[in-house]
Amino acid sequence: MMNKNYGTLNFAGSDKKEDQLSAVMEIANLINSRLDLEHVLSRIAKEMARVIDYDIGCVAVYEKDDNCLYLRHIFRKNGDHSYEGTYVPIDESNVIGWVAINKKPAYRNDILNDNRFKEVMKKDNLRSDVVVPLMSKDSFIGTLNIGSYEPDHFSEFDLELVTNLSKLTSIAVKNSTLFEEVRVLGIKYKNLMHNAKDVITLMDFSGKIVECSDSMERISGYTRDEILGNKFFKLTSPERREESEKRFSMVIKGELDHLSEVPYVKKNGDLVYMDIDMSVIRIKDKPYVLSINHDITEKKILEEKIRFQNKELKGKNKKLMDLDRLKSEFLGRVSHELRTPLSVIMAYVDSLQDEDSANPIDKDTRDEFLSVISNQSGKLLGIINDLLDLSRVEISNSMLDMSQGSINEIVRLSVKSVEREARDKDINISYDLDESLPIINFDTLRIQQVCINLLSNAVKFTGKGDKIFVQTGHKEKEIIISISDAAPYIKSENIDEIFKDFTQIDGGSSRLWDGMGVGLRLVKHYVNLHGGRVWVNRRESQGNTFSFSIPTNIHMQTSL
Repeated sequence: MMNKNYGTLNFAGSDKKEDQLSAVMEIANLINSRLDLEHVLSRIAKEMARVIDYDIGCVAVYEKDDNCLYLRHIFRKNGDHSYEGTYVPIDESNVIGWVAINKKPAYRNDILNDNRFKEVMKKDNLRSDVVVPLMSKDSFIGTLNIGSYEPDHFSEFDLELVTNLSKLTSIAVKNSTLFEEVRVLGIKYKNLMHNAKDVITLMDFSGKIVECSDSMERISGYTRDEILGNKFFKLTSPERREESEKRFSMVIKGELDHLSEVPYVKKNGDLVYMDIDMSVIRIKDKPYVLSINHDITEKKILEEKIRFQNKELKGKNKKLMDLDRLKSEFLGRVSHELRTPLSVIMAYVDSLQDEDSANPIDKDTRDEFLSVISNQSGKLLGIINDLLDLSRVEISNSMLDMSQGSINEIVRLSVKSVEREARDKDINISYDLDESLPIINFDTLRIQQVCINLLSNAVKFTGKGDKIFVQTGHKEKEIIISISDAAPYIKSENIDEIFKDFTQIDGGSSRLWDGMGVGLRLVKHYVNLHGGRVWVNRRESQGNTFSFSIPTNIHMQTSL
């Protein structure tokens, strides 16, 4: 609708209708075949120039985040693109902002004498222009603008044409915007899946992995092709797969969204622990399970070390308190038990030494004195022997903290604990773990200490560059763990000795087992408490294999 604010339009003849239709068809075909906005806008400007005479044309695109208009494309006959990239505020001080606010077209037939608006492209010295809003349904997306250096240049036919072309331009801008958003989203998705430190996986309801981040390859050791299409249950430790399937079913039902310390087995057999957040999402109306997996292996190992050390510290603290109490009792006994016989002995010895010729001690008295001295000396010797016997008694009353666990997991964690020492000596630790081992009841901390002690000894006495091999197996009603080293073999006559209390095998200048007495003694003690057994097989010039067993149905032992 025209009024005095828009000027007076001149009617053009109908002979331009065919050119208009041709331009509209060409632009429509272009929009359907191209998504490159700059190319489409350039062609729209050229097609408009075929049916309408104008000097400058441009498209201003609405930037929602900045709440302003951006001059995206400017067309001049001489190819000049000045002002392209200019940001225009959305307010009624400029004609483009007025159209954006009112969602109506604006026509000025004599800009020089129209003082309503500030000029955005002032240097162009336009005399007349038409500005039409670009709308997508009810949403404002920009403006289509044409201008001329002549006043009263545009007719109502031109306004009708620009209005019709604005609808096609709106479609072009909207399609291009959506395409750009999808493209940017795709880039963000690729960057996320490539750079995410956490493992991101997308699974269907059967548990099959249909997508995963690159970190899955780095952490698991499997290639992308080996991961995709396989169920994630196959990556969990074998003895935990049934439990994993049950938990996955709970996630699907909405009964569970977080899994803690889930053990996965890497391609090389190493164990990695994950904290997992899972949720059900829908993609094209099809349900999937999205999981974010955080690697907590190092944290798990550290926590196990801290837990183990805390328990050890508590035990040592109790021993120190017991020793402090014993020290007080010992000092009390020294002051009483030792002082008394010593005082008697010293008194009788003084009497014998003070004897003079004037008052000689008769034989019976002397014999009596000597008898008392002998008696008190024997008493003193007995006290000293009692103290020596007490020093040889180990004060220990270990209580097992029994819980269900996986022996293979303990072995893997134990290997992790000595990896650095092995790496420093260029020692390769490999293992062959029987994945069919059952979950059993045992004290995980004590058995882990057994494994660590044996592995530490193996690393300590195995030569640089040699190998250590760990194996688990299942025989009858017991699980057997074996650690084979490449250390100098133990002589057969010393095998029974190395497990005795604080035994050190002295080989003179070539002492081989210095410092191992306590560790092996504890190994035997903890295994015996579980009702198991410990033994050594030696291979001349090839090293030793330390093995221990744990019954699958453990009965707690209370003595060595």
